[in-house]
Amino acid sequence: MLCRLCKGHVALIKAKKATPRSYTEFPMVKGFGNALVVLKESLEAYDELAIGVDELQASIEQIDGVLDERAGFKGSFEAFSEPDLDSILGSLEELIEVLPATSEIPMGNEDLPLEFDADLLADHLDSVASLNEYDEAARFIGGLKLRVRSLLADERIRPILVPDEKPTLEEWLAEYLGTGEDSTVAVVDLSLVPSDVVELVVAVMGRMVFEALQRHRRIHKKALPTALVLEEAHAFVRYHPPGAEFQSPGEMCVRTFERIAREGRKFGLGLVLASQRPSELSPTILAQCNSFLLHRLVNDLDQNLVRKLVPDNLAGMLEDLPSLPTRHALLLGWAAVLPTLLEVRELPEDERPMSADPDFWDVWTGAALRKADWTGVVNDWIGPGTSA
Repeated sequence: MLCRLCKGHVALIKAKKATPRSYTEFPMVKGFGNALVVLKESLEAYDELAIGVDELQASIEQIDGVLDERAGFKGSFEAFSEPDLDSILGSLEELIEVLPATSEIPMGNEDLPLEFDADLLADHLDSVASLNEYDEAARFIGGLKLRVRSLLADERIRPILVPDEKPTLEEWLAEYLGTGEDSTVAVVDLSLVPSDVVELVVAVMGRMVFEALQRHRRIHKKALPTALVLEEAHAFVRYHPPGAEFQSPGEMCVRTFERIAREGRKFGLGLVLASQRPSELSPTILAQCNSFLLHRLVNDLDQNLVRKLVPDNLAGMLEDLPSLPTRHALLLGWAAVLPTLLEVRELPEDERPMSADPDFWDVWTGAALRKADWTGVVNDWIGPGTSA
């Protein structure tokens, strides 16, 4: 581990040498000085090393001497010089020579669903930076490591990255896709997942389900019929104009489900979208939909989109969309020979989802008592016994 740490910092310092502004000009010089402070503290953590004690101590003293010489006012640093960097590089390379050699890190496949320890990711970035083929990218590793560590420290995201329960891949597939013996309905509630990562979570789950069914058909020669339902679909498959150099999480999520919409049927994977704003959905996905169940629509953009889905001689049926009663809908497409107005069956009260309209008027006028109890909310939010 120490050898990889040293190799990573050697690569970073060499990258800094290629752009002198990064260690001679404000404000980059302060960041470089702070990086040297972190490096010195990291080396000091190996004070009980059995091999290379003298070289380790020499490296610490060399870095400490450069920091003292360039120390400025109140934690700032004066411009470092190239000899400063060369002296630190020399001491680190001497230390690397006496340490046990580390094997090259095999490059993994990001599409392979293998578990890894997220807490080791930042250290792994150091190891990757030490490889020769990544010399050009080494200068960006510092900022990336800082972002990774901040994400791992975020209590909203950590339960996703480091969950308490870690099922095997086979257990996960059996729980969410079933075993084929009985019908399975799996509900994944992402309502409290931070918006920073929810699109990535949905995209990864979609890819996992799609590839699992692809492999199932290839190996067993039979498809496993599955329907993937996206509630509030406009939050995940919103249309993004192409052209950006790097894909945002939202764009990656849309591209995932566009592929599922185009290719999923042949592998037994159907896609159901439920949205109150169909005009915001990806046109690629809408073009693959073959049946539509239309409830009340009052937005002009949504109504204009729906009119394109029906023949001109049936467009008159859509005039009633803005005034459709609750639980009434218009069914059209492959699921119905002709567009049909239907009424959705009313569920018993104990089986209904929590989707009823809030009782604003009754609560505000006192007709319905609604006492707020925030203790349970606070305990669930920040943890019991925690003051904020």
